[in-house]
Parts: sequence; C-alpha cells; structure tokens
Amino acid sequence: MSILESDWKKFKGLREIALDRFCLGVLADAETIAQHSALSPHARYRMLYRLTRDRDKDIVHTFDLYSRSSALMALRMMVMHDLLTDAELSILSEETREKISGVVRQPHELEWVEEIVRPD
Repeated sequence: MSILESDWKKFKGLREIALDRFCLGVLADAETIAQHSALSPHARYRMLYRLTRDRDKDIVHTFDLYSRSSALMALRMMVMHDLLTDAELSILSEETREKISGVVRQPHELEWVEEIVRPD
C-alpha cells in the first residue's frame, strides 16, 4: 500500500531524522556498555556483539526498503522504535497518520548480561 505522493516527499526527510536518531542511539548504548567497568571486558564485548547484531536487524527492517510502496511499513517501524516525535509526524497527511496511529512505541533498552564466572 503506497502513501500519497506529498507524504512520500516528506517521508524522505523523516527517514533521515529517524536514521540519525537510530544510529546515535546505538552509539550511545555502545558507549554505555564499553564504559561499564563492573562487567569484565569479555562480558562487555558479548553485549556489544549482541547489540550490533540485534540493531543491525532492526536497521535493515526499518531503513533498507526505500520505496513509496514500503514507506508506510517503514514509518510504522520508525514509530515503534520511537525515532520520530508526534510533532515531526504531524507534517504527514491525516490519512497516513491514521494508518500508523495504532503503533505502540517500544524504544530500545539495553539488556544487561549477568557475568558468568567460571571456577578455576
């Protein structure tokens, strides 16, 4: 299902905003993990690996399909990941906003690993 041509033009700008926020969020989470000195370097590495693996899947599902026919699904994913504000979305037509109105915002949160200490 395609969005209106006028929304497609606006989508391009919204996509850039959301992509920047997504990447900044991943970088901030990576920095938080890397600086978490209560965990061993190996535990932090495992967390960073998991973070990049999981977020890479999200970035593909949200940003890699770049067509007018996939824009509505991409907008839903951007809203779900809490990458666009309601004010930013307000530039879209009422029709498009209605189609994404049921999406529940689920921003990413870090899942801390428990350190496994192996006996000597």
